[in-house]
Amino acid sequence: MNIKVNWQPDQKFTGITKSGYGVPLTADDDFDSRREGLTSKDLILLGLGSCSTLSVIHMLHKSKVDITECRTRVATSPEESDLVDCDAIHLHFDLFGQELCEATIARALNLGTEEHCPVSNILRRAGIDITHAFNLHAPLLDRLNISQTATSKLKTQGLHHIALTSTNYEASRKFYSEVMNMQVEWEPDSDNVYLTNGNDNLAIHRGGPQDSRLDHIGFILDTEEEVDHWYSYLRNHGVQIVKEPKTHRDGARSFYVHDPDGVSVQLIYHPPLSKHKLNV
Repeated sequence: MNIKVNWQPDQKFTGITKSGYGVPLTADDDFDSRREGLTSKDLILLGLGSCSTLSVIHMLHKSKVDITECRTRVATSPEESDLVDCDAIHLHFDLFGQELCEATIARALNLGTEEHCPVSNILRRAGIDITHAFNLHAPLLDRLNISQTATSKLKTQGLHHIALTSTNYEASRKFYSEVMNMQVEWEPDSDNVYLTNGNDNLAIHRGGPQDSRLDHIGFILDTEEEVDHWYSYLRNHGVQIVKEPKTHRDGARSFYVHDPDGVSVQLIYHPPLSKHKLNV
């Protein structure tokens, strides 16, 4: 293998593969935060995810298993740890197809992630434990047909919550609170503030240039119980769960999923908004 890494002040920091494909890079810390790109940790975890996924798919094809889609999540443990103090990395596979045999899938995952994935083997030799789990799902068309009847029993109050990541946090906070006259509902620390005008809720989070300005969108639910009902429904229909249901310090309860384009969507019971009756 032969790759190149090019760095110059005030220019792009780029990795170039043997095939000539360029990947934008950035530093793991504030040293090079003005640049947008992948960190070295991102590259290692992406390498593990892609290598293990291809190995698993190869083993499934050898076993004549018809997989229509595979979604792989890679998470370090502890979740926010750097690789230097990482104890384990967990791979979670969401597999889609018709008449999937659990025993065959389990065997393919064991072989694909343990014996036939070079990246996994390298990390294991470095002392990192690699674990995996999986869920089986029907193909997308079947899930959509099921959801047409299932969603008739599940409703939201609408899209009344938006979260922004701001590169100029103080100015954004002042604009929305003083210029737009939104009330500060909760300010847990100096990097996060939640504002409201009664019907809607806006969260502002401090971030750097590399962060997306749209952090997530949120659907308001009537009760805490509906959060768990929605969680079960979306998980059973193969929607990618980003964060599990959690009750927050302000009394809200929520979880996060990704839409097909990777946008983070929050399903949330938020007492001030959930109990507020909109004037129609």
